[in-house]
Amino acid sequence: MEYEKNAFFRLTIKNEFLKRKKKNPNYSLRSFAKFLKVEHSSLAQIISGKRPLSDKMCQRIGHALGYSSIKMRTLMKTDLESKSYNRVKKIEDETFKVISEWYYYAILELTYCDTFRPSVRWISKVLGVPYAKIAEAVERLKLLKFLEVTPDGQWIDRMGDAHNMGNEIQAPSFDEHQKQVLEQAIEAMKKNQHGLRLQSSMTLAVAKEKIPEAKKMMLNFLYELSDYLKSSPSKDEVYNIVFSLYPLSVTENGENP
Repeated sequence: MEYEKNAFFRLTIKNEFLKRKKKNPNYSLRSFAKFLKVEHSSLAQIISGKRPLSDKMCQRIGHALGYSSIKMRTLMKTDLESKSYNRVKKIEDETFKVISEWYYYAILELTYCDTFRPSVRWISKVLGVPYAKIAEAVERLKLLKFLEVTPDGQWIDRMGDAHNMGNEIQAPSFDEHQKQVLEQAIEAMKKNQHGLRLQSSMTLAVAKEKIPEAKKMMLNFLYELSDYLKSSPSKDEVYNIVFSLYPLSVTENGENP
């Protein structure tokens, strides 16, 4: 599948024009092009998708709009159909139901740690989960071929990069899994020093039409952050990364997305 270069930046430019036109119905694309210091015909083709949007043009338009270098890099890296988002295999609904408990994934990730011990008892102690549950989880992972135990006793994660995120699995098991993750985030505030964790939030008014793309942006960033954290040759702990995006209000104009 081919991926359009700077697709999200193109959408950002179009939304910026529509926002200005909403404030002033007489505002024309020609006026916008003059403000950006680009040819009117070029801008029309860029917005319509008939002309490729180069990195150089992104920087030129971004500077005209007053975007910071960080914002420009972010917009240029984010793609509506990101390779990062689509490079991972998705866990099917029925399979996820069987391994929806949070510690299944923690077990697989522990195998990458330098301190890992191929012992159910050790994993139970490290994760704080009863021995019987870990033993059952290990057997299920082996049965599903997500965990391989070699003849010499080495444990290998065979699930690889996989996800169950983005509300693609709309089932009680997915909701329960996310509930567990959020509960752990609350516990982390009690048990872990501030320097070992980050918990932050932001409340803001938004246009609901932007939520689908915002969700993809978040997932894309999640995978980029994952790649960065996993790039270290030496690993000593298993972490959770929790992203949440949800409505606080229900206005008279419609239902929540």
